[in-house]
Amino acid sequence: MTDKEYMNLAIELSGKAYYPYGAVIVKDNKIIGRSDADVPVSKTGFSHAELRAIEDAMEHLGGHLCAEGGKGVIIYSSCEPCAMCMGAILYTGIDRLVYGATLEDSKECVNEILAKSNDIANACSNRKIEIVPEFQREEAVKVLKRWKENNL
Repeated sequence: MTDKEYMNLAIELSGKAYYPYGAVIVKDNKIIGRSDADVPVSKTGFSHAELRAIEDAMEHLGGHLCAEGGKGVIIYSSCEPCAMCMGAILYTGIDRLVYGATLEDSKECVNEILAKSNDIANACSNRKIEIVPEFQREEAVKVLKRWKENNL
């Protein structure tokens, strides 16, 4: 599959989620984590798409995403990760982040968290990650706007 196909899946998951966010984790061109997977998550506001996908990936890898250093692992997120999710992404050592909508887009439609992924990544000097911003942004923003219209 291509970046576009993986991002399309993350955006598709966001359209089906309670809150309009979706994430997919890939290693060796194989999906190892999804935000819609049946993983043990809390019933709090901390069950974000990226965290759910990371939990699912860790289950697939026997709980060793951190031990492997996340090498060769890519996370596709329908939206730029919040500070909490970006911290988890950096902690696992995931090599590459590809996201669609920006936090500014999310602010307009859902919530007001604006800690930028690049700022967080740059502050974490012992972790290096490639960030591909605003990939298929228009498609991801459509899901956020549709969610806003249905939840006003």
